[in-house]
Amino acid sequence: MPGEKTDQAYRKLCGIMMIPKNKIYLDILKILYTREDAEMLAAGPFTVVQMDRFTTEDYAAKTGYPEKEVQATFERLSKRGVLFWVTARKDENRKKSLIPPLFPGMLEYFIISPHNSLDERRAFINKIHQLEGSGFMTSLLGADYRVLRVIPSLKPDPDSRVVEIDETLQTDKSQVYAYQDVEQIIREAGKIENNIAVMPCTCRFMSMMSRQSPDCTASVENCLSFGAMANYVVGEGFGRSIDVNEGLAILKQTEKEGLIHVSTNTVSKHGFICNCCTCCCPIVGSSVKLNRLEAFEKSDYVPVVDQDACTRCKKCVTMCKFSALLYKMGEKDDKSEDRVIVREDACIGCGVCASNCPADAITLKKIRASEPARSFQESGLPCQQIHSAQVQRLNPADRNCA
Repeated sequence: MPGEKTDQAYRKLCGIMMIPKNKIYLDILKILYTREDAEMLAAGPFTVVQMDRFTTEDYAAKTGYPEKEVQATFERLSKRGVLFWVTARKDENRKKSLIPPLFPGMLEYFIISPHNSLDERRAFINKIHQLEGSGFMTSLLGADYRVLRVIPSLKPDPDSRVVEIDETLQTDKSQVYAYQDVEQIIREAGKIENNIAVMPCTCRFMSMMSRQSPDCTASVENCLSFGAMANYVVGEGFGRSIDVNEGLAILKQTEKEGLIHVSTNTVSKHGFICNCCTCCCPIVGSSVKLNRLEAFEKSDYVPVVDQDACTRCKKCVTMCKFSALLYKMGEKDDKSEDRVIVREDACIGCGVCASNCPADAITLKKIRASEPARSFQESGLPCQQIHSAQVQRLNPADRNCA
């Protein structure tokens, strides 16, 4: 029966994307994909999210669909942000398509895609909010692997800002790896032409559409993509190509606004840098509201305040959204005893305090060396771990998943 075939197609997509087959997720997929889209994708050789990649020619041959029909569908889905493509540097005209994860992946690109109607995007956002209420944040907090990682700010330079805690943590600049240095990520990406793109921040875009954070004044065009994802973003009109200098300028501006640099929790091959505020970002924001920092990996650093250089302006205290810096007053008539205190247990190591200190009185101290996985694949597919953690929190009737 046609209806049964369609239901099976959507459920198979849930399995490919490693998400539960409950009503909320199925409703989300029905917003992202039409019945015909779901049946075409389910009929093919896609088995694992992000891993299987096919040209339209190969996909047509494996499914029996006419190649022109496959090409038209894949091009439309790519514009919608629900099917990604990558190209080889040697042949940029030969695209291979893949099904991306729901998060991070489709969520970001579907919302910012100008090819999707506002009504579709609003319906999708409403479902995402339902998903958050159903335990999505709890699943992130309970996952074995943290998908996202905080990266310290640009200023001051790592050579001057890094104060090592002991001899086992090297002070040499060469030991400051990409996952600890946003500037290095930008400069490495910039070695290849047209390898960096900027697009609107999905979280702020969602907040504006749903009117959740009307008081947020942070800039919107500051989400950076690199490599294959930068090519996809520019190719489908989600963003624009930029060079290293503009990338660094964007990061400096976000730091002035108190935004936090977040990227993938991997050693290298970073696909993006988000610049997060706590009022719009569901991950960073929820960690503040719930007073739980397990949703992302902290950086390896915490701030150190030079009390002699500190002017007691309290700017760092005001800017820290995690209340990791407190202003402690001394005796009533002796303000020289006033000081800024650092609560290391509450600090995520973003460095916003250091980059915004007018007196340059704050440096960063390395207190751990938490090396992430080399890639998502090496980590054991974190999206699967998140999915598994969430399934355990579902009602028994909803635990019908791949």
